[in-house]
Amino acid sequence: MSLPELFSRLLPLLPPDNAEHELLWLCSHYTGLSFAELRRQLEQKNAASLNPAQCAAIQLAVQQRAAGRPLQYITGFQPFWDFELIVTPDVLIPRWDSETVIEQALRLLPKNQPGALADICTGSGAYALTLKAERPQMQVCACDISPAALAVAKQNAAKYQLDITFFAGDLLAALPPPDKQQYDLIVSNPPYIENDADLPQDVRQEPALALFGGVDGLDFYRRLLAEGVIDYLRPGAYLLLEIGCEQAAAVSQLLQQTGFIEIQTGQDLAGLDRWVQGRKPL
Repeated sequence: MSLPELFSRLLPLLPPDNAEHELLWLCSHYTGLSFAELRRQLEQKNAASLNPAQCAAIQLAVQQRAAGRPLQYITGFQPFWDFELIVTPDVLIPRWDSETVIEQALRLLPKNQPGALADICTGSGAYALTLKAERPQMQVCACDISPAALAVAKQNAAKYQLDITFFAGDLLAALPPPDKQQYDLIVSNPPYIENDADLPQDVRQEPALALFGGVDGLDFYRRLLAEGVIDYLRPGAYLLLEIGCEQAAAVSQLLQQTGFIEIQTGQDLAGLDRWVQGRKPL
């Protein structure tokens, strides 16, 4: 079957808002062809035929996507920063909005200055990998309560040959005690969606452990602060938290109540609040 024939047959089965892009993504994944080459073939009247195995794989993937399975769980990958991260149903799918948190973290970490940072609730390892790649002089550790998620994060670190120390455990309990290790930056993308939120079907297939943060979505921020995250920071160091777009005021207040200063909020590319940071006093 030629690519134009396959496209005409499968395109109507996909969610209409992004059908062409998703079908190109799947075709690229199963054929190894670039988007540009796929588009060129789509414009040819006598395009070469795909082999039966490729056609069957693409058709099965489209059926899974039409049933609501996230595209990234079908292909097993998600682009993030300069990486193509391995993702499975055991981890939250990294969003491009989170790259704005990385950009802010890099502003807080001078180039070539040694130090240590921790990524709490690492999931696929997106934060930890990116920050280690951009600031290789830093000692980076990452933790998660899910052994399955940690396994994915370790695979990603090995894939890109990044030296990251992983800890298993629940929030701060996973880290060495603060009298043994303090950090120049702690970053976290904790679960922050309200328990009763009405989510799209594909999002509901991501792990609940990584999505839901209590009745108001703030449980994990409260826990981090109540369990003494400020003690894990060196004087003058920063806590940087990804947040839901309506949580900036509440999270900022929590940081202020637990002794953080110079509290700031930042937006993603859509202009929505995406992170809050606070500094430990000197």
